Amino acid sequence: MTDETPSFPPDATPRADQPTPSPPFPGALPAIPAPERLPFSKPAIWGFVIACVSLFVFGFIGALGAAISARGFRAARQGIARGRGLAIAGMIIGTVGFLYYAVVFILTRFH
Repeated sequence: MTDETPSFPPDATPRADQPTPSPPFPGALPAIPAPERLPFSKPAIWGFVIACVSLFVFGFIGALGAAISARGFRAARQGIARGRGLAIAGMIIGTVGFLYYAVVFILTRFH
């Protein structure tokens, strides 16, 4: 009582009982569906935003922005999401913002 026909073709070839769509005009190639785009990495976005805010408001949260951006970078590197460049920018901006804040803090407090 097993059904030998699969519900979908395992090798992505059209089945014999399903006609292939005809091209819009003679001589045209059949349409190829666009591949699905990965979602944007939310940690990459949030890390970038926090890193940018750290440049103007709270410099010490630049480290937090860099850490969150690193999580977004990891997700992009593994192919789970998009946003690798945004994550790299967040890590750089967050680190620079935090280091600038730390240097200014040390120079104004202990000089």
